[in-house]
Order: sequence, then C-alpha cells, then structure tokens
Amino acid sequence: MARVAAVVSNGCNPDPRVLREAAWLSENGHEVTIHAFDRLENLPNESIIDGVKVVRHSVGYTEYGGTLTTVRGLARFRKSVIEAIDDVDLVHCHDADTLEIGIKVAKRNRKQGEIGTKILFDMHDLHHTWVLMPKPKSLFRRFIARIYHRKMLNQASKVSAIVTSSEGFQSWLSAYGLESVVVQNRPPNRKNLPVAKKFTVGYLGRVREVESFRLLLDAVRIIPDDERPNLLIAGDGNAAVKVATMVRKAEADGWLNAEVIGAFISEQLSEMMEEISVMYAMYPPHRGNINEGAIPVKMFEAASFGRPSVVNSDCHMGDVCEAEGLGVTSRWGDVQELADSLMEAHGTSVSMNSDEEGEKERFMALIDNLL
Repeated sequence: MARVAAVVSNGCNPDPRVLREAAWLSENGHEVTIHAFDRLENLPNESIIDGVKVVRHSVGYTEYGGTLTTVRGLARFRKSVIEAIDDVDLVHCHDADTLEIGIKVAKRNRKQGEIGTKILFDMHDLHHTWVLMPKPKSLFRRFIARIYHRKMLNQASKVSAIVTSSEGFQSWLSAYGLESVVVQNRPPNRKNLPVAKKFTVGYLGRVREVESFRLLLDAVRIIPDDERPNLLIAGDGNAAVKVATMVRKAEADGWLNAEVIGAFISEQLSEMMEEISVMYAMYPPHRGNINEGAIPVKMFEAASFGRPSVVNSDCHMGDVCEAEGLGVTSRWGDVQELADSLMEAHGTSVSMNSDEEGEKERFMALIDNLL
C-alpha cells in the first residue's frame, strides 16, 4: 500500500477527474488524501468523498482567473500544502500549477533520507494558456504565458511519469520530448434518460469564458419563437456573474426562458441531465488548448446519460464527438450553424463507445509500474 497525496488548485467540489482517480487508487488499497484549494473560502475544511479524504486549504480569498491576486493566492496554497504533506510515496500533481509542490516535497524527502517519493504529473489542460483567457491579444499576457510554458516543460522533465487527458495533449507533449499515457476523463456509463420534456440547452460546469455564452445567446435568439429552447446554466467560475447578467437581461427583454444556478454538487448532476436535451460545450479556440487537444468532460458526462453535445468542429474534441457519435459539431463563431446544430441534436440519444473501465486499467497499470 502506498501513501498518496493528490493536489489540485480548485476546491474539488467536485472535480470528477481528481475524485475518480483518487477513488481508483483507494479501491486498490492505497491511502489517498486530496489537498484542494478553497479559493472562495466557502467549503468544508475536510470532506470524505467516495471513501477519499479531501483536505481544503484556505489561505485567503483568491478569485479564479489570471490576475495578480490569483498568482499570490496560488503561491500561498502551494506553501500550505508543502508544509502539510509529510511522509508520502507519491505526489499526484493535477495540472502544472501544482508541479512545484511535488518537486519540493520529493527534494525535501531526499534530504531527510527518504527513498522513493515519486511525482505523477496529471495534465488535464495546457495551464500556460489560462493567462490568455481574459485578454488573448495582450502582448504582456502572451509574454507571461511563454514564461509559464517554459516553466511547465522544465518541471515536467523532472517528474516520474505523466498522464494526460487526450491524444492531442499527448502529441503536444511528445513534440517536446515528453512521454505520457492518455487517461481520458470518461465517467461510467449510466442508464440513458428519456427525452427531456422541454427542448433545453444545458451548460453544466465551470463558467469561465463570456464569449461562449454570447455565441450561444445569439444562436438561440435566431431560432423561431415556437421552437426556441430554454437554457439551463449551472456552475461557478470567474465569468459566472457576467454570464448570469447577460442571461437575465435576455429574460427581461422577453425572448428567453432560462435558469441560472451557481455551484452544484455531483449528486445534482443526474437531476439536471433529466432537464436538458442538449449539452452545450463550445469554447473560443484562441486560448490555445482547444486547438491543441482539449476534450470537455461535460461531453462525456452528457453521453453517459444518453444526452448529445454540441462542440467545436475542426479540432480534437470535434473529431472524438464525430467518431463516437456523441453529438454535433459546429464552427466557432458561426451563429446560424450553431442554431442548426442545436436543433439537429435535439431529440437524439447517444452513447459512449467505452466508459471509465479502460481508462482505469491504463491508469492503474501506470501506478503499479511507478510504485
């Protein structure tokens, strides 16, 4: 049995990939503690989820997004976790902003004579692109993104193993001489839900980019009144307030019916899936990771209930969507095509070719080899 410290820079409330992999480790006899960042200081200090202990570090209110406040908060979080982690066999670093923790813990343990502390880098995303989200054309932000890019590659070269969430990211890492194993963020298959009572387009997840919702509102508005879908938007994130304001203005103008919910827990997911007809999972491609291989977990979550998604075309997520018949693709920025795609997906049912079992086997094979 190994002692594992998993680290993630959000509140893990929930984070499906982090919780799923921790549960796999726990089921195989390993002792796992997840160290999470309670950025908004509104979560329990400790939780037990699927038999895994989640410890949340509160080091001052820290907003999401690429701001100086975020940078400072993340530094305080990393320091707190490094102090909290002691005698472990594996530090499981989720995304690049936690890599420093694994590297420093492993180095400290070597100084103390400990042998065998390994670092697993779990790359969900291209972390350095996040700083571009608020102002993608900013020369200053591009400069900072390049610094983060180089830092991540340097730190990634020091870890024991890398897993990543898509073949696209695997290819991206390979171009820099880094090997990785793909573990997609697939949930278990669930029973297909019956067709929703009302045509409702859902977005269930972190609300980070206003542009996605401007495109969605423009597309929904051109759908004729008697066919126009309702919206269900659920999730927190740095753009949640702006998006809620946009949606409520459309309601006040009288052309939209919508429900906007804040943060939600995993137990609420199935209830919301019953209400929606189509999952909306489109993102502005200028941030980089969309074109480099990102796959939205909400596409797999929706498919596990039989719900189709509408996602970006001409990128890896679109290729997966089309290859497995998980929904409909649409070109970013094409309002009419998105409206047509939402209508096309409505009333259909889909299923994943494979669920989490194959991903679990690959992940545990890597862990067994590592430990």
